[in-house]
Amino acid sequence: MSDPVTDADPVRTVLAARTSAAAAVLVIALRGGHWPYSCGLAGVVRRLAPRLSAAGAEVLLLASETPGTRQAISAAWRLPFPWVPDVAVEAVARELGAWDQASGRVLDGLGLLGPDGAWILRQDFDDPSGTGSPEDVLAALRRAALAPVPALPSAGAEGPASGTPAPADGTLVRDPGQAAEILRRALAGADHLARRLPPASAAAANAERTRLRLALYLQSVQDLVPASCPA
Repeated sequence: MSDPVTDADPVRTVLAARTSAAAAVLVIALRGGHWPYSCGLAGVVRRLAPRLSAAGAEVLLLASETPGTRQAISAAWRLPFPWVPDVAVEAVARELGAWDQASGRVLDGLGLLGPDGAWILRQDFDDPSGTGSPEDVLAALRRAALAPVPALPSAGAEGPASGTPAPADGTLVRDPGQAAEILRRALAGADHLARRLPPASAAAANAERTRLRLALYLQSVQDLVPASCPA
């Protein structure tokens, strides 16, 4: 008997989720609702969403979470994007290089699929010190010269998230305020390390990549923290 998970065609699944047949699709792979770096990555994409639509891309989210947890993530992190169907999660994650075989879960990363079904860009963000940035997607889209697509309505346009809804299954979804505090500590550590390293060394370059990504994540997550909470 065939296995619907392993038999899922990742490219066909992603393209079928488009509302515009001429659009590229940006798949955002999230390690999970508990992971502060996933919150940061999702926040960056949320901030870039109008520019992504103007450049011809739609966004899909990908995670190894229950439907209830995905709903809680969307609400807590103000994400108006649809999710890759359960049946294709593993297949799409493997296509992106964002699947951890040992845990059977998705890792942080992204993939930009062109309208023709060819991957334009794939990046691994599970390691905060890795190369690349979500902003690289905009440069790739400019090179593709696609027509704009309609933008999705902003989730939570009335203001920042005021709390984290609890999924029915009890899975933890990280509150943006908690994620911001964790990212702030990580950024301080990266800054401290960068100051101690020889400026021209490979280790210093790696620390600078870490610092830049963490700063980008922190800025994006802070947009979601209510004014009454610590920033």
